Amino acid sequence: MEVTLALLVVAIGLTATFALFPEGLKATRSAVNDTEISLFSEYVFTTLDLTAILKGASWTVADCKNFKSIALAGDKNDSRSMLKETSGNATAVFYWVPKDYGVPNSQDYSAANVSDFWTSAFTYQLELFDWAEGSTYARLVVWPGEYAAGIPPPENEKRVFTRAIQAIRGEAL
Repeated sequence: MEVTLALLVVAIGLTATFALFPEGLKATRSAVNDTEISLFSEYVFTTLDLTAILKGASWTVADCKNFKSIALAGDKNDSRSMLKETSGNATAVFYWVPKDYGVPNSQDYSAANVSDFWTSAFTYQLELFDWAEGSTYARLVVWPGEYAAGIPPPENEKRVFTRAIQAIRGEAL
């Protein structure tokens, strides 16, 4: 009798413990999403800053393809990792493809097309507004993952970032 009662107590305790695992996994996924989105937004704003500084007051988002992190794979013409300006409810998707996944060239690493192996995808809206003389106001809205065109991303998962981008020079270098 005592053994049966002890097994019942253990079973109830294990069931309660196992019920916590899905919530822990959700919290972990949310923390990873927050970190990746913050890094992506910093990448976007740094790229916009560099473009404005080097291109002068007449810079556009299309000029940003000249500034690609050396940590990302692919060439600067790979449309999956190029920033695009959006308007209205339109969204774009950015695929984060680490260069060689941190595998040194000396190791056997023979993926046919490394850019097909992205680790993170971000659905985003990037809007630029004229703000003050020589400055542009950038608004970036980011959702974790990729969402097909025509399917609106969930409103409760968006993160909004803003920054003033200032062209230091009036003319391009």
